Amino acid sequence: MKPTENYEQLLERFTKRIAQVQSKTSSNTVEGEKIKEQLDYLRGCKDTIEYLMTGKLPNDGNHDGMKDHKPIGKHGKALDVLD
Repeated sequence: MKPTENYEQLLERFTKRIAQVQSKTSSNTVEGEKIKEQLDYLRGCKDTIEYLMTGKLPNDGNHDGMKDHKPIGKHGKALDVLD
C-alpha cells in the first residue's frame, strides 16, 4: 500500500478496476480465461481490503459458518494498530 493510500481509496480503486475488466469481452477462449483470472484476482484483493476494514469475511462459499471478527496480526495485535 502506498503511504498516502487508505483502505477506502484502495477499495474504490479495486471496484473501479473490476468494472473496467468486466466491460471487456472476448470471443477467444484464451483471452476470456485471462479476463476471468484477472477478475478473480481483483475480487480477492477487494475482499481482503473489506476484511481489513471491517472484519467481514467474504461471502464466497469458503467461509460459511465462520463469524466475522477483527483481524489479528502475527503477534496477536489487531491489524489496525499497524496503520
